Amino acid sequence: MRSGLVWMPWSPLPLADRGRSRRHAGPACGVVSRQPDRQTQRVLPVPAALQRLAEEIDGWLELRCPDKALDRLPALLGDPAARPAALAMRVRALARLGDYQAALADLAELRATGLLEDWVDLTEAWCRRRTQDLPGAIRCTKALVARNPKSDIGHYNLACYLALANDRAAAIDAIALACGLDPHLRDHARDEPDLDSLRTDPQFRALIRLADASADALDDADADADDTDDDLDGDDDGPPHSGAPGRN
Repeated sequence: MRSGLVWMPWSPLPLADRGRSRRHAGPACGVVSRQPDRQTQRVLPVPAALQRLAEEIDGWLELRCPDKALDRLPALLGDPAARPAALAMRVRALARLGDYQAALADLAELRATGLLEDWVDLTEAWCRRRTQDLPGAIRCTKALVARNPKSDIGHYNLACYLALANDRAAAIDAIALACGLDPHLRDHARDEPDLDSLRTDPQFRALIRLADASADALDDADADADDTDDDLDGDDDGPPHSGAPGRN
């Protein structure tokens, strides 16, 4: 049977649970929840005959119209070959609507397929956190980083859940790993409300100082570049400025 492909975003809403859209992810807890960012997409097969419908549904989800997506899902859900993709799309719609229990039921079925394991773990954790099941959220993210130790988002979200659970030592370890894998996460950690319980910890403060130092260095570099451009523009004795800084 010929199959098409349907793009699946990494998170149902914008980083782990970050509440703000994080480089990648969703509303929730520190999940550097990124609103589906195309860097973390995965694909699931859809029969060619249903490809156009799948793309339409995905479009409605991107537009944050979950009701319209749900109205169009029955045909995909009824086709065994398309059902995994349909379940993932329905999870996204249900999460957007705040129906986390229904989303968890679909995630359980999707988990049994062995597909999108990282996405399932991140999204289940995101939903469990919103149903006040913090131990469940921690369990999911621990499973993710055990399977994929290089998942920066996994470690970041785990740190957020652990901090919310007041397991500060483990949270510090997790956020340090996340920032080691992706130094840009220090910027998110600085303002992440789920990490508020770590603000007075010396190790966390040192981590944030590194982020501030990096930001200052970038600002200084930008300022130096601007000064260099000004000097070149004002140098009448040199060759005409070509508009290509750094080239002679």
